[in-house]
Amino acid sequence: MTTDELAKYIDRDRLAYIEHQRQLFEQAKPNLLEQYSGEYVAFEDNQVLDHDVDRQHLAERVYAKYGYRDLLMQQVTQAERVYSVGGFRVMEQTDS
Repeated sequence: MTTDELAKYIDRDRLAYIEHQRQLFEQAKPNLLEQYSGEYVAFEDNQVLDHDVDRQHLAERVYAKYGYRDLLMQQVTQAERVYSVGGFRVMEQTDS
């Protein structure tokens, strides 16, 4: 699902927030790979809030601690970027 398609269902401010967090994640990725390679991280404002090898366990802990709100939960890999917005999984499309 593209960002434009998501905008039909999710407020643009929420999408902009997640996009900003995704950009921060990408900037921090080299350091994240050293520490959390292969793990899922809950990431906000250049901080890892929590991490786990199991995405569901991570989500349960993070939402219990911080409440159900928009957060970037991403697997730390060199591969394509996939992020979650309001329960939707979004894959960033790259030009080939």
